[in-house]
This record gives sequence, C-alpha cells and structure tokens, in this order.
Amino acid sequence: MSLSKDDRQALVDYRIEKAYLCFEEALKVSAISLWNLAANRLYYSLYHAASALLLSDGYTSHTHKGLMSQISLNYVKDGKLLPEEGKLIRQMFNKRREGDYEDFEETTEEEIVEATPKVKALVDKMVSINHLAKK
Repeated sequence: MSLSKDDRQALVDYRIEKAYLCFEEALKVSAISLWNLAANRLYYSLYHAASALLLSDGYTSHTHKGLMSQISLNYVKDGKLLPEEGKLIRQMFNKRREGDYEDFEETTEEEIVEATPKVKALVDKMVSINHLAKK
C-alpha cells in the first residue's frame, strides 16, 4: 500500500480511534453480560491499535495471523513490547475466533474481567510507542 504522508497519518489516526471505540463497545456489552461479544470487541481493539502501529512504521499485514507475526517480529523481538503482550493479542484472537465460530465455546465473565484492563493497557502502550499517534 503506497500512501502519502498525510494519508498514512489519517489512516493511523482512524485506526487508533477505532481501537478505542472497540474498547468502549467491549465495556458496553460486558455490562449486559455478552461475554463472547466482549471478547470480540477486546480483540478488535488490540487489532486496530496493532494495525496502526504497524502502519506507522511502514509494515503491512493482510491477515490476522500476519498481524500477530509482524507484531512479534518487529516489536516483541526488539523489546518494545513484552512477550506477554504479544501473547495477549494471540489469546484474544483465539477467544474471538472460538466465540464467533466454535460450537459450545463460551467466554466467561471471569475471562473478560481479567482481560479488560490488560487489553486497555496494551492498547495505550501501542499508541504511546506509535510515532505517528497524536499525543
């Protein structure tokens, strides 16, 4: 994807905004005990923040697994993100996939309560290390 500097900035800004919107949606659906949907929105909050981070540094990914690989290769490996943070993205991806596609897989309230502050912290961290993010 060849973007002008302004277009890249606009897309990074949009993806960061979308990351926080998805997080807010996760809080709202958690309040009405929709745990699979909360896992979905938490994952997409991470996805959009990670996508913005990758884009800011000129990396692209066309799949969810590709995004996770790029994050691991370019941010976990060099110490910008902790291994546990890379693992959190994979865990939330799996929770989202299971909740969306697997029969009899239900995300629990406890899983969402535990994951929510970790997801928020990681989204905030990915935004903070994104050199194109407006601070």
